[in-house]
Amino acid sequence: MAYEREDWARRIEQVRSLRELALEFIRDAIVSGRFAPGQHLKERELAEAMGISTTPVKEALRVLEHIGLVQTVPRRGTYVSTAVNTSLHEINWMRAYLEGLAARWAAQKASDQAIDQLAVQLAEMRRLVESTDRDALAAANGRFHAMIRELAQNAVLASTLAQVAAVERVYRRRALQDDLEVTTGFAEHRGVFEAIRDRQPELAEARMRAHILRTADHVLLDVKGGPTG
Repeated sequence: MAYEREDWARRIEQVRSLRELALEFIRDAIVSGRFAPGQHLKERELAEAMGISTTPVKEALRVLEHIGLVQTVPRRGTYVSTAVNTSLHEINWMRAYLEGLAARWAAQKASDQAIDQLAVQLAEMRRLVESTDRDALAAANGRFHAMIRELAQNAVLASTLAQVAAVERVYRRRALQDDLEVTTGFAEHRGVFEAIRDRQPELAEARMRAHILRTADHVLLDVKGGPTG
């Protein structure tokens, strides 16, 4: 019986992993502009491209429909939402304000030891800014944001952010292809850290919100073929 339970748990985890794979693949393609607004998303073709069955693809498309990135037309299929850029814009506004709240509460609640750990993370980000390993920098930046969410010590905020921050990694990776964005982003991260360290909650919130909105606007303009500076 124990073996059967363990085997079933592995199968459930495999299904979840395939769903997350499909979700990441399709979401990244939409946010990056590879899948254009109005484009027909055919489940079988997507499944073949990823080497998986259509079941996790169907599940991923349902999640993406829930957040407004795709829309299903009865008897016709699923399409990238024609309002995808508006949806992304609204998602990022929500994320900016929620991440801003996280920074505010981190400034109010974080222990001195936790802030020291955040300083260590910032130092690692500085080191990576001077390297050419953009993937490592993106991961380090993500950890910086995650640490601030943890320092906010608010389970409701963390749960809500987990949903609206789905596109965060895509934006971060795309933005970091631009050398100017790398240095600008680091300066903004340092500003957020300094406000948290100095226990200035309003400033921490404002800086975090401005950072996320600026980065998102930069990436969305790039996706649309607009200016990237």
